[in-house]
Amino acid sequence: MSTLQEYLTPIDLTINQLLLDPNNPRFAELGDSTNEVPDSRIAEDRVQSVTYDRMKSKRFDVAELRDTIKTVGYLPMDRIVVTEWSGSKKGEKKKYVVIEGNRRVTALKWLLELHDSARETLTTEQINNYTNISALLLDEKKAPSQARYILPGLRHVSGVKEWGPYQRAKAVHMLREAGESTKEVAQSLGLSTQQANLLWRSYLALEQMRQDEEFGEFAEPRMYSYFEEIHKKPNVRNWLGWSDDEQSFTNEEAVKELYGWMVGELVDGDDRENRSEPKLIEAKSVRDLSKIIDNPSALTTFRTPEGDLTHALAKLEYEHREAWQGPIYNAQSTLESITTDMLRSMTNTDVELLNETIERIKQLLLDREKILS
Repeated sequence: MSTLQEYLTPIDLTINQLLLDPNNPRFAELGDSTNEVPDSRIAEDRVQSVTYDRMKSKRFDVAELRDTIKTVGYLPMDRIVVTEWSGSKKGEKKKYVVIEGNRRVTALKWLLELHDSARETLTTEQINNYTNISALLLDEKKAPSQARYILPGLRHVSGVKEWGPYQRAKAVHMLREAGESTKEVAQSLGLSTQQANLLWRSYLALEQMRQDEEFGEFAEPRMYSYFEEIHKKPNVRNWLGWSDDEQSFTNEEAVKELYGWMVGELVDGDDRENRSEPKLIEAKSVRDLSKIIDNPSALTTFRTPEGDLTHALAKLEYEHREAWQGPIYNAQSTLESITTDMLRSMTNTDVELLNETIERIKQLLLDREKILS
């Protein structure tokens, strides 16, 4: 992967030759369909129109990029990367699929569209700047198959406009499937080996849920964060029986129970629409689950029809009411629940209280060191 440049050739194109990628990994986030558009259909007007509209949505901040380009011009210092579209017809100008730079190309197309509809008036210099594009052509016939994922991954997994967690995990999985080792994947995408392993395991866990007969329909990309939290908590991961060799959780009974807590249990026979409220209402709930999973009575409380994390944690605290761990766990949960708005509205007294708590904990740890020494 260190010699990717040998598969990239500078090429000058016009904006009309560029096809937005309908299989852009960005679209895998927030529950969007992950079904790929066949290469033969990429250039269809309807496919391009839908892709263009999706790229313009607020989640990708293309409007902000569009306005920046209008102000300072399109500066092709970091060139887009394209691959030749296989459906180009003989005698016509070849078309190219954008594999890195879909936001920039969308912004340029948007500016030209605004000019054509008289909502903006661009100068001849601006039109030329937005129309004639310097790019890098990836020779996919010669390049390793994983090059298509590494090139955008270098910018987005840990770079310029960061991908969401599911997108990063999918990129890691694709490279692992292509034969890369964990270390090679991490180096290719600018991640630590630990991060790459976490992304890979969490992606596999979501895919395992996708294969489940009862719960598979709920295995959307937005559920990915649950499995990332699970893999961060060793006791929850072990309870589910994670196996790297099997690439899945092996405790089937626990797995089914987990899915029910995530999306709700069936209430009335086979009516899949009639489900109880989820007990784990968000991915962060896994952190509290990890506090009760090893305590039989707290877990029993949680498992009852009316049980929830609040009752289970209260049970845990009651059983350890003479110990100091329970209140500390509660304090951690409280701190984790503090929002950005709450931070903004903190008074000097609030900040002083937090600092006093920090100093008290530091003193306790220093006292412990003195006792042990």
